[in-house]
Amino acid sequence: MSTNWQGSERSSRSPINLTEPYTETETEAEAAAAVPEPALKVVAPSADQAPAAEEIPSMIVDRSETEPLVRGRRSAAILRKENVDDQLPPTTGWQAFLRAVSFGLISPKVGAAELARRSDIAAIQRIYSRPMNIMVAQPLGGIGKTTCSIGLGSTFGIHSALQTLVWDNNETMGTAGVRTNSNDSTRTVWDLLRVLESFETVQARKGELSYYTRHQGNNGFHVLVSDEDPDRMKSIGVDEFNRLHTVVARFYDTIIVDTGNNTRSANWLAAVEVTDQLVIPTTLKRNAVVSALRMIEQLESMSDHTGNPRYKDLVANAVVLVTQGAGWKEATAEQKKLREALSAAVRTVVDIPYDTALDTGSIIDWQLVGDPARRAFERASAEIANGLLAVDAPTAPTAR
Repeated sequence: MSTNWQGSERSSRSPINLTEPYTETETEAEAAAAVPEPALKVVAPSADQAPAAEEIPSMIVDRSETEPLVRGRRSAAILRKENVDDQLPPTTGWQAFLRAVSFGLISPKVGAAELARRSDIAAIQRIYSRPMNIMVAQPLGGIGKTTCSIGLGSTFGIHSALQTLVWDNNETMGTAGVRTNSNDSTRTVWDLLRVLESFETVQARKGELSYYTRHQGNNGFHVLVSDEDPDRMKSIGVDEFNRLHTVVARFYDTIIVDTGNNTRSANWLAAVEVTDQLVIPTTLKRNAVVSALRMIEQLESMSDHTGNPRYKDLVANAVVLVTQGAGWKEATAEQKKLREALSAAVRTVVDIPYDTALDTGSIIDWQLVGDPARRAFERASAEIANGLLAVDAPTAPTAR
């Protein structure tokens, strides 16, 4: 296998060892040792080296190559202003109606609901220093993992303008291929695996990789579907997942991993290792909430066993999506307690209202989804974007 492209590389991770304490790897130690000295050094001349009158007075500034020549602190303070979206005229609500019927002579301020939506979309459009990974996980089947993955893929794909991939990482046969448009494609992750070595070179191109994914048109994202062959007994393992992830991360900015139900499978654990943001779909039914909490407890135990805090951090930063069923009116006392149990473990909980276009069991076309559900997924995606921002750590560019 050749991986001769320029830039940083992520080595394949071996399965998680829960019996030995977490220790800093040699690569991590080297990275820590490579942290540069403070970029700005002030050197005062000694008494016997007093500068001549025509020389630079008193202080000499030594600026390293990593320090930007222009920091713009004073000018940036003047240029800083409210988001331009706040200054645009209203497009929804009675404010937009009044502006339209008065031919712009009366232009009320934008309403609070529209401002909130603009703020969420601005968060979704945020740019990060590297490809970001979102893991949609819940051990209980039929709870809406794939539906939520497609909803998030559509929301990021439509609003962010970044390259978005929904990857069905089910260890056997997932359902993303059933819930998305195939565009007459029959190719799956196994077809990509057969030719993966050709994409592990600097000559690989996005257009060639797209042949193995399924583009969702106006929904703005691609899908890498899982196995669809009932005769195949082999499943995706750690090495396959890591190689696939290394390749797709070269061409996609946002990778949404739709997982299977086995939280102990090799590819599920491999997905945890690269995840930046955990998303947990659930309903407010006892079995669904217990299943989600058991997965949370598993991740917390992984940190306890290994000494690596990242698994607990994923839980603490997680976003829970509560999908409401048909006929939902108001949460009962028991459902409120179940919601509180989830809220105590994660960063935030977002309600997703029922929509018939999401409950057909067939292809989900985001153009058919009603505004309440679309708005809820915008709110959820904005919360996810905020979580990604919190973990985004820019790395220094590779020297050439």
